[in-house]
This record gives sequence, structure tokens and C-alpha cells, in this order.
Amino acid sequence: MDDITNQDLLDNRRFTRVIFCRTAKLILGEKTYEERQVYNLSLGGLFLEGRYSVNVGEACELELHETGRHSCLILKFQVRVVRVEENGLALEFLNMPMDSYSFLQTMVLYSTDDPFGVSLEFLEDFPAVNELP
Repeated sequence: MDDITNQDLLDNRRFTRVIFCRTAKLILGEKTYEERQVYNLSLGGLFLEGRYSVNVGEACELELHETGRHSCLILKFQVRVVRVEENGLALEFLNMPMDSYSFLQTMVLYSTDDPFGVSLEFLEDFPAVNELP
């Protein structure tokens, strides 16, 4: 697999990015990293702060814990590392359960200044929305 360059990322940004004030865990094989801040959430991926021992192109799992007044959801996403920076990782969504995708759509929709434009992105082809094991 070829490395994805910063220019490739800039050329392929087709989803609106929004500010997202939540934390997530990165799981790579048997190693689970502590929860870290998520930035720049979009329907295509996100930026996760922190230092990690991963390589561009590596597949991982991301776990987001959403806590409400009466319940707690654990949302899971299969992701791929598309960029490694000193302060974090750019991750691309590869696969997720339908409830995770619905949550993602809701968070992006409610966090944007352009809800109509973002809603049009919901019609884009998404790689795979399936039940994860």
C-alpha cells in the first residue's frame, strides 16, 4: 500500500469537519491506548491527539464512550492511520456499526454552521456501515 501524503488528504477532503469535544480510545492489536481528545470530526474520519506507535496505513479500532444522564454508549469504528504527527493521528473511518454511523451523522449535523450542506454529504457513498464483530 502506498503512503497517503498530506497533498492527497487536502485533495480528497470531501466531508465537512467540525469541532468535537469528546475523547476516544485507540486499540491496536492487543494494545489499548488511554482515552485522548478528538479533533476535526467528519463523516470520513477524525484527528486523535496523543503519541502512538503506529504507521501510516495501519488499521486500528477506535472506541468512543458517550455518556448521557441515564445511559452509556460504546461506539466502535474500524479506522486506518492516514497521517502521523507529533501531537496525534489523522484517522480515516473504514467500517462501523449502523448505530455508530448514525451517532456520527448526528454529531456532525449538530456541530456545523451549514446543516443543509452537511446533510447532502449523508448521500455520499460511505465505505462500509456494517456490524462489527
